[in-house]
Amino acid sequence: MKTPFFWYQTRGRVSTFLQPLGWLYGKGVKIVSVLKKPQRFQIPIVSIGNIVCGGAGKTPTAITLAQLLQAQGYRVHFVTRGYGRKEKGPLTVDLSHHKAWNVGDESLLLAQHAPTWVAKKKSEGVQKAIENGAQLIILDDGHQTNSLYKDVSLVVVDLLQGFGNECVMPAGPLRENLSEGIRRADGFIGIGKGEIPLKLLTKPSLPRPHTRPRNDKPYQPFFKAQIISQPLTLPSNRVIAFCGLGFPQKFYTSLENTGVELIATETFPDHYQYKNEDLLKLQKLAQKHNSVLVTTQKDLVKIPPLWQDQVHVLDINIQFENPKEICDFILQKIHPLMENTR
Repeated sequence: MKTPFFWYQTRGRVSTFLQPLGWLYGKGVKIVSVLKKPQRFQIPIVSIGNIVCGGAGKTPTAITLAQLLQAQGYRVHFVTRGYGRKEKGPLTVDLSHHKAWNVGDESLLLAQHAPTWVAKKKSEGVQKAIENGAQLIILDDGHQTNSLYKDVSLVVVDLLQGFGNECVMPAGPLRENLSEGIRRADGFIGIGKGEIPLKLLTKPSLPRPHTRPRNDKPYQPFFKAQIISQPLTLPSNRVIAFCGLGFPQKFYTSLENTGVELIATETFPDHYQYKNEDLLKLQKLAQKHNSVLVTTQKDLVKIPPLWQDQVHVLDINIQFENPKEICDFILQKIHPLMENTR
């Protein structure tokens, strides 16, 4: 679905009306987490997740962390549920065979960097990865996965997006009660320019957390990163941008920062599977404004092959301000298990 407009506005009538449903949803998430006993495995699992419904940047962050750990000599595998996939799994993603509707769009991006396992039951994906030589698992979108024990749980926070109106779905963008999601995290990764959300600066002992200075340090470790856009080579500086993301404004802002003239934007639901008629309408819009079409890598894998050559892509990477710091943090927490797998 498209992100509701009121999720990232000051709480109004709509979010207030929906709050009882959000409260029930949050309670349901908590009950499930209490009832499930997490399964442990003999190799470490590093979870990359978020508390909001998409758009925080967890998949490119997972890729960057995999590259850092691979550089240390570890055999990293990804495990993901594969949102929108038709295949039940567990299976390994084959880039020469699988499409987004088979295994999910994010799975195709992950598989470009490390072996990637898609499984409805993530524990089965972990087991398959171990059988195929994995030394370390990066669990994509794993913060609400209560069936697995996570040796490190990192929550990605986009500093532009924040936590929206801080309400649980459907009243707001949160997947669970914010304090619960924060409590279970071992650390946070803040992406982009902006201040650290006040909620992350709150120690449980503080009676009035809203009075805590903004320049104070978070209770859990906080690692800053930036979105690095790759250079664009376009036949025209006039651009029609389109995407289907949880927080599309981040893409549009990154695109504008490259210096293009953003003529118009077209936003589709998150994880949207594009049809020929969608691309035909976009093509006519671009022709009308003498512009070119630009989208994201995540969207490109869901565009019909005949149209892919007519669309330009803004590639991004996540770059940590101090990559050694976060790499050392992870390795220190998983060191006992890693000694047994090398």
